[in-house]
Amino acid sequence: MKNTKIKIQLQNEIYELTEKAITKWGGKTLIYVSHAEASSLVRQFAKKFFPQYVVKTSSQSFSGGNSLDVYVSTKTGGPIPQHHFEEISNFANLWEYGRFNGMYDIYEDYESSGAQTDKGMEVKAGVKYVHVHNRSRFGTVEAILNEVLNEGREFGEVVRFYTDSTGRVAKAKAEVMLKGLGYQI
Repeated sequence: MKNTKIKIQLQNEIYELTEKAITKWGGKTLIYVSHAEASSLVRQFAKKFFPQYVVKTSSQSFSGGNSLDVYVSTKTGGPIPQHHFEEISNFANLWEYGRFNGMYDIYEDYESSGAQTDKGMEVKAGVKYVHVHNRSRFGTVEAILNEVLNEGREFGEVVRFYTDSTGRVAKAKAEVMLKGLGYQI
């Protein structure tokens, strides 16, 4: 069964979420952005404003919380300009509801997190830890391209440990792209 999509408007832009994001909290109806919904929102944001970059997200749920990892890079796996990275990072961090305080060994909720739709409905942040990286994710085509094209490493050396099924697919795609660019494998 496919989840029904809803549309919300944030800062004059339309975003899609699954219908299950609508919930009751403290007696009022609001939108709750889980780690999976945050992952989707970040990808939508990046696609709207930065289609020239590659954005990969990964979200996990674990005992005691959840997390969202965001990797942004150029199409050849290099870092993107800092001001664009900060815009994507700021949007992703909207969905984090607190931070770990190592001095007291506790997790503290932010006084303010999340957002509000343009029509005034609360959009509650539901991600415990958000990490945004200005680099390609290891194991991807972009990571291989970055090592070969931007770092000057040999293709064979880079893909030596790409042995699982996902790694082999990334290796094959990167090889085709590199050959298309005239790189000798």
